[in-house]
Amino acid sequence: MVESARVVKVRTIAPDPAIVRAVGRHHSFDTALADLIDNCIDAEAGNVLVRFLQRDGLIVGLQVIDDGNGMDANGLDQAMTFAKRRDYHEDDLGHFGIGLKAASLSQADRLSVYSRRSGAVPAGRSIRAADPTAVADLDGDDVAGILGDLRVDFTMDQGTVIEWGEPRTFISSPDLVEQTQWLDARIEAVRAHLGIVFHRRLASNSVSIAVDVFDVSFAEASVPRVIAPIDPFGYTALPNDVFPQTLRIGIAGGDSTGTLHVWPAVQSGKPGFRLGGKPGALFQGLYFYRNDRLLQIGGWNTLINARPELEYARIAIDIDETLAAHISINPEKAGLELDSDLKQALRDAVYGPRSSSFKEFLDAAEGARREARRYTKRPVRMPRPDRGFDGEMLEAFEASVELVPGAPVHVRWQVMTTEAPFAIDLDRRTIWLNEQYRSVIVGTGATGANQAHDAPLVKTLLMIAFSTYFRGEYLGSKEKTEIAAWEQLLTAALRDEISQQTTSARATVRREN
Repeated sequence: MVESARVVKVRTIAPDPAIVRAVGRHHSFDTALADLIDNCIDAEAGNVLVRFLQRDGLIVGLQVIDDGNGMDANGLDQAMTFAKRRDYHEDDLGHFGIGLKAASLSQADRLSVYSRRSGAVPAGRSIRAADPTAVADLDGDDVAGILGDLRVDFTMDQGTVIEWGEPRTFISSPDLVEQTQWLDARIEAVRAHLGIVFHRRLASNSVSIAVDVFDVSFAEASVPRVIAPIDPFGYTALPNDVFPQTLRIGIAGGDSTGTLHVWPAVQSGKPGFRLGGKPGALFQGLYFYRNDRLLQIGGWNTLINARPELEYARIAIDIDETLAAHISINPEKAGLELDSDLKQALRDAVYGPRSSSFKEFLDAAEGARREARRYTKRPVRMPRPDRGFDGEMLEAFEASVELVPGAPVHVRWQVMTTEAPFAIDLDRRTIWLNEQYRSVIVGTGATGANQAHDAPLVKTLLMIAFSTYFRGEYLGSKEKTEIAAWEQLLTAALRDEISQQTTSARATVRREN
């Protein structure tokens, strides 16, 4: 019996083009951009520009431009090869050798790269999502022309342009106002995500990142919008605060550390707490960094379940050589998997001079939230609210005012045939909000199960303003006159709000055209 067959030939087999469907599928627009900027930083870029390409008011593509080291023809061939792993340095952000391709083809049908390296002639390559292993060489003179006509605010003696052509994830509506609204929202989302992910590097001024819009018909760029760092731990600690504290993590292969934070409730309005303008409770948990790049924005990785009581609890951990052996990074760099040894090590980790436990940290975070929500009951009477508010708001009403006996009052949405923003319904004990104004009042923040309890600030203001009308069984002439006045004023305010939004969108269209 032959124990093993002899090798007679070794061949390199190109990956199947279907690989594009297996990688990058978890990328969002923002994570795809962040992956490209990793490449720019690895190329030692001091400036990175995210540029939306516009023609006749429509967004037709995107470029990421950097003044890094650039690539020659051979470097480009390696960069465009799927799973081609270059020699990464310890401080590089690249990891798998698929980021450029996977990130780009998750968003667009064509990826083109134009680059110039010092001492080398300009070179360009292009691939398509339909056949991503077929790499097209681009004319060197054309590439030189493209690089020479960029019109950026920094010197481009060398550097790289990554271009998404035929984008799949951009808005397709031909309406110019909708295009502008989408673009403004997209730019703000990009600024928020990149400001969070690269906040350490932006704060240290090791790289500058900006966003602009380039009209390809007129070869004119808008004023760049600089991306500012958004630090998830950017609160101001007071002298008597117990936290931050160093978390000591003991694990096989060596010891490591993290930093425990309990975000101060009085500073919960800061951008670093409400990341991207979303509720801070969504961002409790673990923040993993690698080479000053944030890889995971909160979450507990099954250590515990997320719960509202822990909204102020955050832990920063830099992945060192010891921890790297216990962590798997997904190709999109949008989340991590911790092995069982590291999870147990985190549960067993201690902090402070008394070697306080991980559970004691969680208890301290819960205690800070309870203290922040300690209410004082005032001698103010109002009907009991009910539908339209979540349990936390109902508890706040209960603890803050004297709720009179009787049927509760609801604040709910309803499709109304009038322009009035609200209606008082004594029979149903309900303040109705006009559904047609929901997007104006709420925006797009509440979806799914949250919709029943959205707009808590507006609903609470309505309860405060209109609760007196529910003390009787009918409305007198005085009350009807007041309600008519409030309705008229709120209608005018909503008209003005809608007008300002539309005027702003149209002005942006005219400016960019």
